Amino acid sequence: MNAAFPAALAGSADTALFLARRSGMFRSAPGRAAGSVAFLVLWSTLATRTCYEADGPPSAATLALAGVALSGNLAILAAHLRRGVAAPRIFLGSALSAAVLADCLRRR
Repeated sequence: MNAAFPAALAGSADTALFLARRSGMFRSAPGRAAGSVAFLVLWSTLATRTCYEADGPPSAATLALAGVALSGNLAILAAHLRRGVAAPRIFLGSALSAAVLADCLRRR
């Protein structure tokens, strides 16, 4: 098993827990909730693709998804740092997405 799969699975679980604990966000901040749902779909797709590809070389689509995940998580981290509200889970998302991309590039 590759290292990208557990990292992507952890990203999926973190995002799902974030959404489950903040169900009121769907009413109070629907745009933020939609972005979080989009990230959940992205993480879940990455987990599925990295599990399916096992230790073989990743497809171009998987590499692109991993790059998008890292870019998105770095943008979220920058926004939270700028506002001074960066919690540990924000750093975790960036670290997990970097691990997924690094492993995908390693297997290339």
